[in-house]
Amino acid sequence: MPRHPIEVVGLVSPYRGSEASPEPTPYDPAFVAECARAYEAAGYDRVLIGQNAKSADSLVTATFVAAATQQLKLMVAHRPGFIAPTMAARAFATLDQFSGGRAGVHVITAFSDIETRCDGDYRSKEERYHRSREYVQILRHMWAGGQPFDHEGDWYRFEQAGSEVIPVNGSVPVFWAGTSELGIRYGAELADVYALGPGSAAQVAQLVGKVKSQAAIHGRDPRFSMSMRLVVADSDDAAWDRARGLLRAVEARQTSHGSLGRDLGKAAQDAAERAVEADDAAADPCLWTGLTRATQGRLQVMCLVGAPDTLVRALMRYREAGIDNFLVTGFDWLADTHRIGTEISPDLRRLANAI
Repeated sequence: MPRHPIEVVGLVSPYRGSEASPEPTPYDPAFVAECARAYEAAGYDRVLIGQNAKSADSLVTATFVAAATQQLKLMVAHRPGFIAPTMAARAFATLDQFSGGRAGVHVITAFSDIETRCDGDYRSKEERYHRSREYVQILRHMWAGGQPFDHEGDWYRFEQAGSEVIPVNGSVPVFWAGTSELGIRYGAELADVYALGPGSAAQVAQLVGKVKSQAAIHGRDPRFSMSMRLVVADSDDAAWDRARGLLRAVEARQTSHGSLGRDLGKAAQDAAERAVEADDAAADPCLWTGLTRATQGRLQVMCLVGAPDTLVRALMRYREAGIDNFLVTGFDWLADTHRIGTEISPDLRRLANAI
């Protein structure tokens, strides 16, 4: 079976600084547009608009990003359970129409009870996965158009639901994340793109294999996404010097302003453990988990460190593990975006698409 062509994906930030900035930087709406345009200018295919229990609204932000760009596709994080799936389907179809078919929804079931309870959701993780499955099924039914329909499921009940607007291409791509047994089972059934967090190439290959096995039961062939931060410089030595500087800056900021990242409870502990396993398992000298460990998993920031050609080779190991979508960002939003887009992405595309 032919391999999927790759996408290079960025992350839109509303903050001019990063985790390594000496001081927290304020929310800056103008930078959202500037950041998005920088990704588009650098040749990125798509951007993630993230969401957590404290963040700005992702759908509103995505609409702003779509208006600020011409071709950049969207990967909009969205949590089922807070608005009706019929309303969400219309919202995403509307965004897709306004953006000329650029919308994508990243279904976030939320791996932390701490996060969901911030918004009053006290369902268990397993319940949230069951609910997300039904939610995505309803989204797809709504996007298909046709006559209004009734629905009575385990989580949602409604009568004569429909929409006067449908997506440009008949549907909106569904991204799905999760590594639990239920997450993999339902994601393999539903996802157009299965999104994985950072890890060693061996860890990622193992997860890709699990999802592929489950997807084959449904006759499906999803794409796979992986997120990774890149520490890039002119040479490998200079990149590792930069990595050490980033670690010192993060440690100094924690000393001055308290722990970085979010309180995710057991999820943060699991992230820290995966970081140790990634170090132990990696045959890749580029992989660096120092920031994850320094923040006890509150920042799930694994990095690849090196010069552009070194990073291309490292990312190709993930391509060989089954990755099609590379969510890769740096730490200096504008400068690193330009460098990744112009010095790393072209060679990565050339090599990846040749396989």
